[in-house]
Amino acid sequence: MSQDNYLAAPQPIKVGIIGDNPARFQDPGEKVYNLVREQFEASGRFERGFEFVVRRSFGPPAGPIKNTIDAYNQLCDEGCLVVVGPHHSDSNIAITRHVEARQVPLIALGATASHMSEYTFSIRWGSSPNDAFTCASWLKKQGCKRVCYTWDNAEHSREYVQNFLIAVERAGLRVIGERRFPQVITPALNGIFEEAYGELRDLNPDGIVHFGSSETAFHWASFVNQKGWDLPRIMNDTFFMAYLPGYTEKLEGWCGTTLFDDDNTTLQQLHADYIARYPGEEVPPHELMAIYRDGMLVALEGIKLAPIFTPEGVKEGLEKISLLPAAIGGPRTCIGFAPYDRAGLKGPDLMVVRRVKDGKPIMEGRIELF
Repeated sequence: MSQDNYLAAPQPIKVGIIGDNPARFQDPGEKVYNLVREQFEASGRFERGFEFVVRRSFGPPAGPIKNTIDAYNQLCDEGCLVVVGPHHSDSNIAITRHVEARQVPLIALGATASHMSEYTFSIRWGSSPNDAFTCASWLKKQGCKRVCYTWDNAEHSREYVQNFLIAVERAGLRVIGERRFPQVITPALNGIFEEAYGELRDLNPDGIVHFGSSETAFHWASFVNQKGWDLPRIMNDTFFMAYLPGYTEKLEGWCGTTLFDDDNTTLQQLHADYIARYPGEEVPPHELMAIYRDGMLVALEGIKLAPIFTPEGVKEGLEKISLLPAAIGGPRTCIGFAPYDRAGLKGPDLMVVRRVKDGKPIMEGRIELF
C-alpha cells in the first residue's frame, strides 16, 4: 500500500558527514554533531528533523585524497542536501571541483582559504591567513626583527608561508631563513631536523615559527627544546594538540595559535552542555568542540533557511546566515555568508595565542593589528 504524501509524517532531511579525522577526534566530534542536532530540533524552529549519514574516510596525510572525494560522492548519492567536512585542507583543495560538479553544498572544515566556490562554504579549522598574521603579530610583540620559519610538505602549508611573508613585511620583520619538512613521520626525520637546526641556528635569528599540519610539528618542537634553543618560538593552529596527553610536554616553552578563547561565552555554554549530555565521559578539547559545533550548526541553519529542500535551496539558505554567534574565536566572533561570500567566520580575534608554561597550556593574548 502506497504512502499518502500529504498525511504521512515528514521525513527528516539528510545531512552528510565526512569523517576524515582519526577516531580519537571523530568519535567525540560526532557526539557534538548529535548534541547540536538535538538542541536545534528541541528549539522548535524546524519541524522535519535531520538524519545524519556518516562516511568515514582514510585520507591525508597518510591516506589518499581519493578516499575523501569518494565519501563526498557517496553522500550525494544517498540524497544528502548538504555535507559537513572534510577537515584536512589538502582534501578541501582537491574536492572543490567535485563539489561544483555535483552541486551539493559542502561545509569544508580545513584551514585553507583557497578552495571556496559557489557550492563550497568554509568554517575553517584554523585559518591560513589569520594564523600567519597572528604569528607575525606575536613575533613583533616579542621584539623580534630577524626570523626563520619552517613548514611541511602539505600543499596548504604554502598558504601559511605566502600570508606570513606578507605579514612580516607589513610588521617590519625580516625573514632570514626557512626549511621544509616531511608531512609524515619518516626514519630520516631526525637527520633532517639536525641539518635544519644547524643551518638556522647559524643564522642567529631572534624568533622562529613553524607552519605544520601533522605530527611532524611536535617532533620538531621537542627537538628544538632538547637542543636548548631557547628563543621566541610559535607555531600555527597545530598547537591545539597541546591540550592532549603526551603532547603538552613536547611543547613546553612554545606558543601557538588556537581557535578557542577563554572569554567566548558561546563556547563556555557548549562545554557545559556537552558535559550535561554525556556525563562521565571524557571531554574533548575545546577547539574540537568548537569546530564541530560551528560546522554542523551552519549546515542545519542553512537547511532551516532554505526556500526549497534541494541542494540549490540549501545553498540559498546558507547565504542568508548572518551574525550567528560562533564557538570559535573571541567573544564577538560570528558566522555569516552571502552571495559570493563563502568564508563563514568573521572578526579579527579568530585566532588566539597560547603558551605551554610549566606543563600547562595557558592563554597568552590575541592578535595586535599592525
